[in-house]
Amino acid sequence: MVQPSDVDEIEAIKSIVGRYFPIYDVKVSYDSLTLFVSPVIETLEADFERMRTDLGTKKFIPVLDQKMGEYQIQILKRPEIRTRGIWVNWVMLIATIGSTMFAGAFLWADYQQVELFDIGTFAYGALFFTLPLLCILGIHELGHYLMSKRHGVDASLPFFIPSIPPLGTFGAFISMRDPMPNRKALLDIGVAGPLAGLAVTIPVTIVGLVLTAQGNVDIGGVSPVGAIMLSVPPLFEAFTYFIQIPEGVALHPTAFAAWVGFLVTAINLLPSGQLDGGHIARALLGDNARFLSYITIGALFFMGLFFSGWLFFAIIIIFLGLRHPPPLNDISRIGTKRQVVGALALIILVTSFTPIPMFTVTPDYNVQVTVQGSNNTTAYPGDMVYFYLEVNNTGNTDIDLSMSIVEVPSGWGAVIYLSNHSAENATNSLQYSLAYEGNSSVTVRMHVSEEATPSNRTLSLQYQTQSVLDRETFTVQVL
Repeated sequence: MVQPSDVDEIEAIKSIVGRYFPIYDVKVSYDSLTLFVSPVIETLEADFERMRTDLGTKKFIPVLDQKMGEYQIQILKRPEIRTRGIWVNWVMLIATIGSTMFAGAFLWADYQQVELFDIGTFAYGALFFTLPLLCILGIHELGHYLMSKRHGVDASLPFFIPSIPPLGTFGAFISMRDPMPNRKALLDIGVAGPLAGLAVTIPVTIVGLVLTAQGNVDIGGVSPVGAIMLSVPPLFEAFTYFIQIPEGVALHPTAFAAWVGFLVTAINLLPSGQLDGGHIARALLGDNARFLSYITIGALFFMGLFFSGWLFFAIIIIFLGLRHPPPLNDISRIGTKRQVVGALALIILVTSFTPIPMFTVTPDYNVQVTVQGSNNTTAYPGDMVYFYLEVNNTGNTDIDLSMSIVEVPSGWGAVIYLSNHSAENATNSLQYSLAYEGNSSVTVRMHVSEEATPSNRTLSLQYQTQSVLDRETFTVQVL
């Protein structure tokens, strides 16, 4: 604040403010200076901006408010901001390029089933993942930066944040060194990043889906340790109606970069705190935006029950502050055009958002055993009886299957074997692998004892996979 003893400064401030607003009262207290003015409503916004620029040269910040029908301008001393050298931006950018190159190599090795630590793998990973992803993030932040400059708000160059695979980065941000001058600037700066990033994400999506459509169909199942699956947002899915993707094809790394682009857009547009969506909500709703911020945090905690990543983002937003500070001029309205842009941002949020972006699929080892014909038959003592079974892998991965005959009547003989194999080496136990979506035919052969008397006899075929244990029972009526 301006100290009341600084008479020369007070007079200098009054002189600058008086160029743009008639001053009818001045209130000087121990730690503040407030000027009561009579603005021309039609030119209030432009006059305030010119005054703000002039005061900025003297390292003062004006805050315009209206209380009890009176317009007040409170003068704040601009704090000294310690800025970091641009070398910090370069170091973080180089580190993020390295981390996303490793993530790209990881994705490319998995996509093409090639060696990870190979120059070609890193080159293709950089081309198909690192380059498009950093373009999306960089253009997003550049949109904020250029719009900040347009509104005379001092901002830093982007800081990129490295991370581990599969993303390779936690995104990027710019540091705002000036308070927001008005609601128009608040909305323009907030929406510029997501719109600029989306403008790059869309062509990256098209390229990624075209490359995906040209890939080989992957009919393999889930690995024994499970798999991480992606939920695609509506806007991403909309492009698949124009670019047909075969069932079972693996997602190309460029398409994954586009998916990350949509995720970043959706997260930034959440209407809470200091996020881009928080800027937009504050510009549109004023101080009432705080209620939307609270609702958003509540929703994130609820969705965090199903996807833990939302808990992380909720904590970060709370740490940065749920309530968005007002702009210096919180009186001037934004106009119809910017309200339309705000509505467009809401549509982009809804179509780019997915409640559970990633989920884990665990291996499913279920099989379906179907008896061809009937489980019941008739036979005479000494006869040979056959049962034929169809075994289908109904799980989502390759299965190791063990089948054995149990509870065989005394004096009877029973063996089992694959129908397309010879029965010469058949035993009462069979072990083999059944590929994902695979099937096999199994034959159960029984020899009825010569001493068998007329009666009903049963025996069972027990089968077991990595996690399933079941059995099939057969009945033979001895005549």
